[in-house]
Amino acid sequence: MSWDNLHFLPLAVFVCLPFTFIISYIIAICLGHVEPVFPYISDTGTHVPESNIFAQALNMVAALVAITIYMRFKHVEQYYRDDLTLTSNKIFRLNRLALYFGILSSIGLSVVANFREIELFKIHLLGALMSFGFGSVYCWLQSWLSFRMVPLVNNKRMAWCRTILSVIITISFLITCVMGQISIHNFHGKDPTNWQPENGGYHTHVISTISEWIAAMALDFFILTYTREFQTFTVSTPRVMLRTDDFDDPYLSHSSRYPVDATINPIQFSSDRETSTPTTIR
Repeated sequence: MSWDNLHFLPLAVFVCLPFTFIISYIIAICLGHVEPVFPYISDTGTHVPESNIFAQALNMVAALVAITIYMRFKHVEQYYRDDLTLTSNKIFRLNRLALYFGILSSIGLSVVANFREIELFKIHLLGALMSFGFGSVYCWLQSWLSFRMVPLVNNKRMAWCRTILSVIITISFLITCVMGQISIHNFHGKDPTNWQPENGGYHTHVISTISEWIAAMALDFFILTYTREFQTFTVSTPRVMLRTDDFDDPYLSHSSRYPVDATINPIQFSSDRETSTPTTIR
């Protein structure tokens, strides 16, 4: 069985991520849990009941992001697997490195969802730094790869678009960190999740929160740029191999494996469905 319409993966991330933030923001505003003027994204998912929705939805989005990142990795790998040039070797290495940073970023997103800032602030902060920090590195690596893969995988316009988004993500993330530290030093209120203008450091706080929202939306748009390229391939489900060396039947007992159906075709391009050679698991 093959999975078509993989372009729905980045589309799902693009829709579900802001939808999660907006729903938790609306609930938090209606219940008076946060200041209406650009709270931190995490502040909108701190108090019950919006925290439950925020955590559940963000965990699902993190899983979708991880799957999308892995599909992108296999997509690039499939194009260059038979190319033995030095350029292809470098692309292979950077593609795998980008996979590691991307998966770490999605794990950070899950950490943000599961560890609320009012309970385990340091772990929550670590998750946010992983999500945006490793996410920025991932975007820069993919932007560099996009230039290297013109015109085989994408065009130069798309490569420049990803580079611009990477710049926005990086600058916004740095502004969030710097302004956040300045504002927290000037804060003299009781609840930083409901930061009021009279609590001190309010203007730098708003700059920090706006930058965080911009970084999150830029990351979201970066994932969206995969939509067109995900239309060029399909994924086939693997087939199961039964181990027979653990059976008691003397006719089946030996140290090797009997492959019941050993063919697997992990990724098959739409134009090559009839002519592609299956890969055998050994």
